[in-house]
Amino acid sequence: MDDLVRKLKTLHTSLIDARSGYEEGLKDAHGKGLSPLFQELIALHGQDAAAVAEQLKRLGAAVDDHGSLMGTFDRVVMKFTSLITELDEKILPNLIDGEEHVLVHYDDAIEASAPENAEYPVLVAQRDALKQRIASLRERARQA
Repeated sequence: MDDLVRKLKTLHTSLIDARSGYEEGLKDAHGKGLSPLFQELIALHGQDAAAVAEQLKRLGAAVDDHGSLMGTFDRVVMKFTSLITELDEKILPNLIDGEEHVLVHYDDAIEASAPENAEYPVLVAQRDALKQRIASLRERARQA
């Protein structure tokens, strides 16, 4: 169970970091470019982070909603990127890379869980939704 809690905490932090990066992107896009996509991803990662936080609480673990140092770095990169280019389809490959990083944390948490655990179906559903989102981002990048 300790392994599951550790991996859920890592996943939760990754989701918080991703949401925070998109929040920065949304501010810096000033309603242009990928603003609608940033809003969608903020909502997705916010909902998923809340669900993972509930799982952690059920398991008796403390929940930290502050993110990580890497999240801070990602926000700085987003800010810098917005200063030199528009936040539009050109940055989709970077967003896809970030989402794939979150996907790895889902896989780790699912692996640490067992199908009979309450966390398992929630994690699988969230991972599958993220995989679909990544596929749509790839298609959008291919068409750009």
